[in-house]
Amino acid sequence: MKWADYRERLGLGFDDKSKFEALKNRFCNFTSNLDCVQYSDNDCCEYFITIGKPWNTSYDSSYQVSNSFQECASLKEVVVNAVALYNSYTPGNSNRGRINYKKAIWSFIEKSLGELNIPYELISDKDGIFIFPKGVPEFDDNLVSAPLSWLKEYPDAEKAWSEALRDYSEKSDNPSKVADGFRKALERFFQEVFRSDKALENLINEYCSFLKEHGIPSEISDDFRKLLEAYTHFNNDFAKHHDRATSNVLEYIMYATGNIIRLVITLKNSDASTP
Repeated sequence: MKWADYRERLGLGFDDKSKFEALKNRFCNFTSNLDCVQYSDNDCCEYFITIGKPWNTSYDSSYQVSNSFQECASLKEVVVNAVALYNSYTPGNSNRGRINYKKAIWSFIEKSLGELNIPYELISDKDGIFIFPKGVPEFDDNLVSAPLSWLKEYPDAEKAWSEALRDYSEKSDNPSKVADGFRKALERFFQEVFRSDKALENLINEYCSFLKEHGIPSEISDDFRKLLEAYTHFNNDFAKHHDRATSNVLEYIMYATGNIIRLVITLKNSDASTP
């Protein structure tokens, strides 16, 4: 049972302030015992550059990193520092101990967020990790995380999807940019799947033909066509060519993009499993 759930069962309660204090204390304790052989001065310097705070080479690195968590004023700041801690750690390919230590940092962050019921998810890309705010678990697992994992075979789409998720997670001040990022991810995906350089709106016929070839009834595939047409019209009119998108539609656009990607990959995987 998660520690947060256990407290609730005992009637102790566990509000956001309690979660903040618990998470902060966890990272204070964790970083105060940093293995200085594994976490080098270069790592420490990069960490403090990332979080925008001074680092004094005259003092113990573990103490300073731990103190940076102690000074956090909010739960989000603790999470941001935790991401910086992981991303600043550069083990290299030749040192197995350092590689394992980097994995240990990831595991500690993931375990702490999970045990305290803090609704953030770790997502990894070529630039390190970033924190993604969780919505409905069933949606996030199936329409966000799964597509990211499955897109390994489609590198252009994987990169575009990851960039769109990062922009979404960072709550960009430009919703149109975020919405257009999801459009680009879907466009790159279609271009790789259908081996074409056409724009997204010009690949709708290929998409619908693909659905029919895989046994999707016309009653459903016709609805899918209408949904994709509405998706492209919105993005062209509100995001790609005009800066008119609003933040309250971004979650829907994200899930709609993930849903289409998931459907196509699921159908393609069924081809491989058919004898």
